[in-house]
Amino acid sequence: MSTSSPPTQHADLVIIGGGVFGLSIAYHYARLEAGRVLLLERNALATAATSRAAALLTRARAKTALMPLIAQTYADIALLEMELGESLDLRQVGSLHLAASETRVRELRELVIVAEQAGFRVEWVSADEASRRVPWLNPEAVAAATFMAEDAFVDPYRLAMAYARAARMYGASLRQRIAVRDLRQQGERITGVVTDQGVIYAGCVVDAAGAWANVLAARIGIGLPMAPVRSQYWITAPDPLFPRDHPMVIMPDASAYSRPELGGLLFGLRERQSISFDPCQLPDELSGFALGEEGGWSSLEEGAPRLRRFLPALDQLKIASHISGLSTYTPDGLFALGPASGLQGFLAATGCSGAGIAAAGGVGLGVARLAAGLPSPFDLTPFRIERFGPVDPLSPAFRQRCEQARSSKTSG
Repeated sequence: MSTSSPPTQHADLVIIGGGVFGLSIAYHYARLEAGRVLLLERNALATAATSRAAALLTRARAKTALMPLIAQTYADIALLEMELGESLDLRQVGSLHLAASETRVRELRELVIVAEQAGFRVEWVSADEASRRVPWLNPEAVAAATFMAEDAFVDPYRLAMAYARAARMYGASLRQRIAVRDLRQQGERITGVVTDQGVIYAGCVVDAAGAWANVLAARIGIGLPMAPVRSQYWITAPDPLFPRDHPMVIMPDASAYSRPELGGLLFGLRERQSISFDPCQLPDELSGFALGEEGGWSSLEEGAPRLRRFLPALDQLKIASHISGLSTYTPDGLFALGPASGLQGFLAATGCSGAGIAAAGGVGLGVARLAAGLPSPFDLTPFRIERFGPVDPLSPAFRQRCEQARSSKTSG
């Protein structure tokens, strides 16, 4: 009696990681009809960094290379709603950008120039008008303020799962509970992946494994220039002080941002010293894994004096939730996208730097087209993975550079 071997598995594109980057890539590649796409996620889709994101889709950015990618996300949301026949509940509440110091006023003026050149609607508002739109705001803290009415936020999990459903609609295969343990290489070409359920051969492999992306890349001698850095935010209990549709607020003088959340306020604070993690020491599943302080109280106490300047009622608010997770930061706060020199069949999509949800559409379309052998519609040069030269992303010195990138970030 003969036994047959399991059939060889093959895909034109294998994507490692079922976060918003991987799902957007799968969707855009499937729409191109360039071949069979298979996405592998070892846990459940969109349950790591994606589901923990604050998801502010601010359009105008001091790092202008991000802006076309963010514009694509807005275009994707409209297209997904049409294709799926449902609303993704994009909350277009606008963003209020505040400045309290000369330095931040100057930066705000520069951001307004960028926004106006891109054709966005920008309105300078007085401190009193700003506090009318945002009732909790102390007008005495505001030296300058602008309102950008076209900005929005979205539920990140809902967006990611819309990409997933639409990708399947176009024929993509999304497999959960399957772990990639290694990459297969033949000469200067990546030929597939080794999973806990066997080998899958591929014409191209995209490493979109988030905080764990460097674990796999290191196996083929590639150091992706990013590190997993803790991000966190807090959500207050519902309070009449927070109208449900008041604007998002960007407060660089406080290293803070906020947006409405179900009658409460979601606000994030960036620590003066962020904390990074060695990806090789991370568990496969972050649920229950301690990312530092319980409840974020020491970080909240550290940032409270700066935030209290804008939000005088801070001490009277009841904190209902503290959300922490891992974002992947690069030293310059830009993504790590594209190929590695001298290696065919491999692409990276990581280094979200706190803007992953906002730019997911552009990342997905750009990387999908590269995987299909087509030119990207966006200039991905600022995001090339080798722009820092050879790096050891697991070293404490390099991780510290990534920590500083988050601590010094001032945009939404």
